Amino acid sequence: MSRFSLVFLLIVIIVLSCKKEPIGTEDKTIFYAVEKDTVHLNGWDVFNSHYDDFSIHSRETYFLNSDIGFVVGYNGDIYKTTDSGETWVKKNSGTTLHLHSVFFLNENNGYVSGQAMNDCLGPDCDKGCVFLKTIDGGETWIKNFFPNYYSILSLRFFNELEGIAIVCTVERESIKDNIAVTSDGGISWNFIYLPIGPNSDRLFFVNDLIYIAGQNHNIYRSSDHGYTWETIATPGEENHTVLNLYFINANLGIIDVAPGVFKTTDGGLNWIKTNIQHTATLHFYNENEGFNIESVWAYEGGEFPTFKGSIYYETKDGGLTWSKSEIIEALHIGSTYFLDKEAGYGFYQSRFYSIKKKE
Repeated sequence: MSRFSLVFLLIVIIVLSCKKEPIGTEDKTIFYAVEKDTVHLNGWDVFNSHYDDFSIHSRETYFLNSDIGFVVGYNGDIYKTTDSGETWVKKNSGTTLHLHSVFFLNENNGYVSGQAMNDCLGPDCDKGCVFLKTIDGGETWIKNFFPNYYSILSLRFFNELEGIAIVCTVERESIKDNIAVTSDGGISWNFIYLPIGPNSDRLFFVNDLIYIAGQNHNIYRSSDHGYTWETIATPGEENHTVLNLYFINANLGIIDVAPGVFKTTDGGLNWIKTNIQHTATLHFYNENEGFNIESVWAYEGGEFPTFKGSIYYETKDGGLTWSKSEIIEALHIGSTYFLDKEAGYGFYQSRFYSIKKKE
């Protein structure tokens, strides 16, 4: 065989070997949307995307902008998208503990928190509540544990050092929710002794104000990142806790507390009862236009209820009166994060949904 022929044969072999896919090296961390559908509502569209072989018991979704978002869930799951949910990439959190909250200050600096787990098999079991921090957009994470905490929920940071969260502790074999602030980036937390309601696992933010449900039908408001709070009385019945609250601005707000749903136009000095009984996913586009999406479940003989669809409520007068749709079987959303007045995002099992204002 001539030298030319030998060189040619080697080139052919190299080219063919480069085109061949290596066995067992398929990337299992990137998930592509394979099925999409849209539910059209009055003024809004809900886009659903389904991903093959993708499953997450999601606990919270957070979007930094219209492209970059994160979702966290059980077993240490953290997924990131950089293309508005077309694809999701699994990130190595370094833990198998259940994760509950996620917040990013910018494209690099982010925080994730979870819960303590005992009598499990992972290396982080029996160490306490986990807190994760990243400075490279989620590629790597620094772990910190809090042995005396059960979980850290509803994370929000105002800069790289100052933040607020709900820290759950175990007291007398029951879980107690506490307001906590940090001034060192989450390394330590200081409790603000505020009598918040049981199961108050969510802070509500609007502009520079923070709200949370208090005990015995009160709500609390802070304007200094959670260090001091003022009490706002509501028309709720004695010994009832506000189940849901939503403020459009400092004056206009909606609360869900027995015996109904109430609206204020003066920051909580006075309340007016509305014509709906319960709220679930509340969102307002402006001071007048808003919606509420409520899931419908029914027991049909099994151990667990069956999802039947959702009801879409719409208001044009700031939440005083609401119109009601029939049950929409294809409409199913879980916990939602709204990036701004026109866009919201969330997960339910392996389905990612986005809510967009119609143009």
